[in-house]
Amino acid sequence: MTDALASTTLQRGLLSDQIYSMIKGMIKDSSLAPGEQLVESQLARQLQVSQAPVRDALKRLTHEGLVSQVRHLGSFVASYSPEEAAQAKTARVELEALAGRLACGALDEERRGALSTLIAQMHEAAEAADLSRFRELDFAFHRAVIEASGNVYLPRMWDLLEPSLRVMHVLGDPAFTGDWHEVADWHKGLLDVLDGSDAEAASALFRAHAAGTLLNDADPRRGAGAQSR
Repeated sequence: MTDALASTTLQRGLLSDQIYSMIKGMIKDSSLAPGEQLVESQLARQLQVSQAPVRDALKRLTHEGLVSQVRHLGSFVASYSPEEAAQAKTARVELEALAGRLACGALDEERRGALSTLIAQMHEAAEAADLSRFRELDFAFHRAVIEASGNVYLPRMWDLLEPSLRVMHVLGDPAFTGDWHEVADWHKGLLDVLDGSDAEAASALFRAHAAGTLLNDADPRRGAGAQSR
């Protein structure tokens, strides 16, 4: 268990909400690794609280898929088998391909401005080497495109999928050693294709971006989606 908890001071308010947000953040930034055990009594002792709010927080995280409850053993940061990882990636590829097709040509000025702002903030995070912030902006960008699809069911499907994507670092992979500014530029390519009128091209680019495949095409917008980030 990380020592980061020992130095945490909880503010007044609903303790379970604060503990939930704190543990979720530590899972997101890899301070808590997949498979690591989360012991209620130990967490409560480190945070100087009773076990009840810790238990409530872990229940919420379990519901979201970020924590797994193993009977007679306790709570663990969720981990996924290679097969489950492959299934999650396949689901993401198909979901984003559909969202790209539906959102193409449908962005209003407010939504386009919001996506453009997210890309600018990605560059700022890259400049500051703030991977945690970059990762959240990356998720926010893809979630915004899902919402821009206009299909009310796609955001619900994304909500089911996102916890596994976070745990497996499918977006904002800490192991990535390339240029994060380039990753931000890939998202500019995604936004550009949404501004066009070719829904199939948008679908193909989003599919390639999610799958991490390089489309050998002369159109630079399509090459921009070569990685899954």
